[in-house]
Amino acid sequence: MNFIMNLYLYTLLAKTMKRTATRFRLIGGSAVGASVFVFWIIIPGIPVAIKRFAGPMIISLITTAAIFRLNSMELIGKAAGYLSIYAFAFGGIMKFLFSTVPVFRGKQEKIWYILGGGMVGYHVISWWLAQMGRKCRGDIYKVRMRGGQNEIELDALLDTGNSLREPISGRPVLVVEEESFHKLLGAKKPEKLKIIPYRSVGKENGIMEGYEIPEIIIKGREEDLRCRKVIVGISKNKVSASGKYQMILHPDLYNGMAGGQEAAVMK
Repeated sequence: MNFIMNLYLYTLLAKTMKRTATRFRLIGGSAVGASVFVFWIIIPGIPVAIKRFAGPMIISLITTAAIFRLNSMELIGKAAGYLSIYAFAFGGIMKFLFSTVPVFRGKQEKIWYILGGGMVGYHVISWWLAQMGRKCRGDIYKVRMRGGQNEIELDALLDTGNSLREPISGRPVLVVEEESFHKLLGAKKPEKLKIIPYRSVGKENGIMEGYEIPEIIIKGREEDLRCRKVIVGISKNKVSASGKYQMILHPDLYNGMAGGQEAAVMK
């Protein structure tokens, strides 16, 4: 019951705050939060006010921050406000259904089965539609890069095999052709150079220059994904022999899993 309610609340919160989270994090976070809550309730000797209100709120906020990678008190406070509203509304709706709808009166497990099945169906259908859309697009996305006063648009390949990360921070690295990078920033490169080690066919220990750029926007079919403070590695060679794309995206960045980088869905 707690798991289903958590999953509904976090799914709704993701839409409201336009934050990205993988289904694994949504489902895993909901399960962990529900499990911790159960253990919290059965611990003896805790005052009722803390056990029923303060404790669950703290557990919920920690879980929410982990699922959506909220890195500021402003975002956490905003999420707490939304969750409180949704939780009270959800509880009121459940109480109304349990007390007034004959088919659910005295048989509360029925509605939880329906809600659980509905949420599972929603995520399965969403995943299937995403896969079909990806096949239609051929994993090629339009990406707008912003740096300084300039902005360029590139075609980018979403490569699930791209595992490049900046070695110090562990942040994912996008790869862009040197020619395109020069179009964005001209001859003047950002001051902070990052060294990105990599391996490729015929090159066991390569070194790539990396820089942080202010923002990219990945254009989707129905919504766009804005990512700030993105690290790009500069390829001196063409990333596509046919010229079909000029950039390689990191899968964690697109899925909203990029630690240290702010990502938000744009309608």
